[in-house]
Amino acid sequence: MRAAVYFSPQRVRRGALLCTLAAVVALAGCAGRQVSSTPQRYDLGADTAAAPAVASRAPLALSFAAAPTIGDGGMIWRIGDSASPQTYATVRWAAAPADLVRQRLIDRLSRQGPVVTETLVAGVPQLRVTLARFEQVFAPDGASSRGEISLQALLVQDRTVIAQTRIDEAVAAPTQDAAGGVAALRTATSQAGDALAVWLARQGGGAPRGGTQGAMTPPAARGTR
Repeated sequence: MRAAVYFSPQRVRRGALLCTLAAVVALAGCAGRQVSSTPQRYDLGADTAAAPAVASRAPLALSFAAAPTIGDGGMIWRIGDSASPQTYATVRWAAAPADLVRQRLIDRLSRQGPVVTETLVAGVPQLRVTLARFEQVFAPDGASSRGEISLQALLVQDRTVIAQTRIDEAVAAPTQDAAGGVAALRTATSQAGDALAVWLARQGGGAPRGGTQGAMTPPAARGTR
């Protein structure tokens, strides 16, 4: 007598989505080998989005790092909150995600004031940013996906932490493939840069736009946010 085996609808849908995505990635890999062994590469495109209307600020030193899980060029995707990240077989970023996001942050933050890339500059506040997440996340049913980015930031002056924050941005992908994920992550990264600029402005980083740039408020004048 055979034992009955039961499958929950959620498990069935999740398994079907994994099989579908695996098949798409495998077929893309086969097609890529027939045409060219060179993977298709993407970057974040030109920075053309309007900047938020926040106060100008004094010069800022940017220090940037990425979590080890981000990788050196593979485009990560996963299903929902799965602990099994995947990468597209024939799609890669044109540079390490950390380098792409770092440059986009410099582009966005430079609109409010100078950004220097030296780690330590005398008298200049340091913004320490860590890229914690940068990936395309599919819904369990496979009908939609989002580009998700997470940044952790510390504002440091004279070796004292002035403020800290975490920024999470998620943007719906226009298509459920690598190109759609790239488009979503491009917008999400710009939004994260703008959220960082707004947060910096709240820390007292200078005079209003069009006025004379001022110095950062001393650490003793406010608490960590």
